[in-house]
This record gives sequence, structure tokens and C-alpha cells, in this order.
Amino acid sequence: MRLTHLAAAIGMTALLAACATPWEVADVNTILAAPAPTVGTAFTKALFSEYQAAAKYEAQVEYEWDDAAIFARKGLRAADGEVVAPEQSGENWTVPAARAKEVADARARLIGYFGNGSRERVPAASAKAQVNFDCWVEEEAEGDTNSDCRAVFLKTEPELQVKPAVAAAPAAPKIVKTFIVYFDFNKATLTKAAQKTLKDVAVAQGEIKPTSIYVSGHTDTVGKSAYNDALSAKRATAVAAALSKLGVTSKVDQKSFGKTKLAVPTKDNVKEGKNRRVEIYFEK
Repeated sequence: MRLTHLAAAIGMTALLAACATPWEVADVNTILAAPAPTVGTAFTKALFSEYQAAAKYEAQVEYEWDDAAIFARKGLRAADGEVVAPEQSGENWTVPAARAKEVADARARLIGYFGNGSRERVPAASAKAQVNFDCWVEEEAEGDTNSDCRAVFLKTEPELQVKPAVAAAPAAPKIVKTFIVYFDFNKATLTKAAQKTLKDVAVAQGEIKPTSIYVSGHTDTVGKSAYNDALSAKRATAVAAALSKLGVTSKVDQKSFGKTKLAVPTKDNVKEGKNRRVEIYFEK
């Protein structure tokens, strides 16, 4: 098959590639006619496509069949599943000394991305970066220090980098336990039942170990708002003080709401025992 291409290429050489050998033209014609490979990895298959496009451009747009043949040969190797290495200065083209460091640094970064698995993570972008790097080397050898291939390589490069893992947002704290103590009408003193409940709070605090404890005082709707605000604060203080004596001293957030947050909705000036309360929440 290669001989058939060679024979056809010999007849075209004088017209299309005066400076190229028949073998170079044959290699270019072979890759241009080659189907998509069926062997190899996603990276080598993408590498073949990129080298094929580069060979076509060099031959049919730039008319540089000798350069096109270099890309063609690399592409044909990739078609067989070979992981072709990126170009090195001096291998096929020599980068001028004044430009050597930037190009060498770029190649080192590219090899580093490959080592970190970019060929597996982003095979198409990795192949695109490699072939444009090779093209960059070629253009540097021809004196072009700001070629399109260099620009494409630099634009593609970030796609090869390992993205830093995004830390999961910490789980929002939630209420894990609730206690309620009730008060006599117009009182802020603890009943026996309330004292028993607070002992249960102390025991549960040792078992659950909540990150925060909230104490909120409330009243019924009898009386003016200012009076009930003060009464609910006294009830919350009484509960917090009793908890402190029981050893519940840390992370207690004390608030009071007067008659604004009723457990049982009522009209104004209605006595309702379930509204005369302090609620205790464990948050974790």
C-alpha cells in the first residue's frame, strides 16, 4: 500500500513539493488518506487526529511538505497506539538559543501534566497541546517567536492542570434535642416539674455533647409587651442559672421573646399555660 502511495506521490512532487522527497510526500499522502484508528487509547487516537490536521495544514496551506512529513510520521505512529513524545529542540527542528529556555520550560510543564494523568483525564486537550507544542518548536526554528501554535498551546495549557478539589461545605448545625419547662402564671420561679426536666437536660448534655445550647424564654398574652419581654427574660435567666448549677455552663445562648412566639396561638390577654415556657435546644 505504501508503494502505491509512493508512485502517485512521485508524479506530484515537482508540482506540489519541490523541496520534499518522494518519501516525505508519500508519508503525508498516507496520513491524509488514513481512517480514524481503531486501536490505542483516547489520547493516541486524538493525537493521530491532531497530527493529521497539522500535516494537512503544512502541506496544503504552507506548502512545507518536509515539515508536513514530520507531523505525518508522528501521526502514523499514534495511529498504531504509540504514545509519541512531544518534540525536543534538535530532534527535527532546532530552537534558537535566545528562545530555548521558554520552549524548554513549556515542554517540561507539558511532561509534568502528562505525569499527573492529563492524557487520561483530558485526552483531547492533551493531544491538542502536544501537537501545538510541536508546531511551536517548528515555528521557532523558522524565526516566528509569537506563532499561532504557541498561542494555542498556552490557551490549552490550563485545561491540563489538576483542578484543586473544592472543599465540601461543612454540614449546617441542626437541632438534635428539645426540652420545655413551664411556669406558673406571672412567675419566673422554677416548679418541681421544671427542676426535674432541667436535671434531664444536664444528663442529656453529657451524653449528646451538643455544640451549642439555646435557651429561649416566652410568656402568654396577658399584659403589655414590655412587661412580658422582661418576664420572659427572667424565665430564661432562671433556667440558665439552674443549668449552670447542674454543670451545663458552656455554649449556652440565652434569648427572650416575650409574647411574640406563642406555642398556642391566642388572642391578647389570654392565659395559656403552654405559652408560659422556656425552650431548651441542643444543636450539633
